[in-house]
Amino acid sequence: MKKTKISQGPWTRIRPLQRDEIDAYTEAGMVAGELTWGRFRNNLTKVMAYTPRLLQTEVEYCNTFIFDPPTFRGNVQEAGFNDRFLKELVISKTSLVNRSRYSVTHHSFICMKLYTDADRAEEGHQKLLHLHEHEKHRDIYTRLEFAVLDYTFNVTKDAHSVSDKQFEHLRDLLRADSHNVLSAQKLSSEEVERHADSRIVELTWLIAHFCLLNRWFTVLQVPDETTQDEDNFLLAYAQVVPEDIRERNEQVLQGVF
Repeated sequence: MKKTKISQGPWTRIRPLQRDEIDAYTEAGMVAGELTWGRFRNNLTKVMAYTPRLLQTEVEYCNTFIFDPPTFRGNVQEAGFNDRFLKELVISKTSLVNRSRYSVTHHSFICMKLYTDADRAEEGHQKLLHLHEHEKHRDIYTRLEFAVLDYTFNVTKDAHSVSDKQFEHLRDLLRADSHNVLSAQKLSSEEVERHADSRIVELTWLIAHFCLLNRWFTVLQVPDETTQDEDNFLLAYAQVVPEDIRERNEQVLQGVF
């Protein structure tokens, strides 16, 4: 029986590999990424498939600091120190600063869907729309979000620009927030302090990892999935992400990867 040729959209520097071009073990990593990241057969995994071990390990690795909820091993918290909403704002802010198309479009979709599914669509709309210039819209963001976005911008642009004063201000806000969130657990001040520091470590790792991914997407020119691919991401993007956010994204990206 003749196999149906897998549909493939346009690409420039690196052609995304298809499932019929890779071994079964590498394909398992590809499918795990598809199931985890929106159930789209995506060009991220198809380009990463050129380095099978990276593809096989990247999904679980990324999920620990992007998607995992608060996760415990006994009494030890291992993941999910910051909530998903804050993390998605950080991811999109980092990607907008770096002008990385694949991350900007895909995480605009993920961020808006996250807020919409939580019945917070208008809040998400405003926060995502003004994210590229958050410093001009203090009223839209909470005090903690504003400080985290300031920190995100500085870490992304120049990590040396993060001063001790800014770092301690962020720590103070995270400490206060952790105290409120964990109040029912009656933790000691030392335990709250450690939780706040865990949040800084997780947020900083998130920013740094997306700087890595942003550069990888940009240099390899990983394309968005179109009508010519197996799954049309751009259709879902247009359906979920408001037009003014999509227009802002294009203004920031200036027509490049």
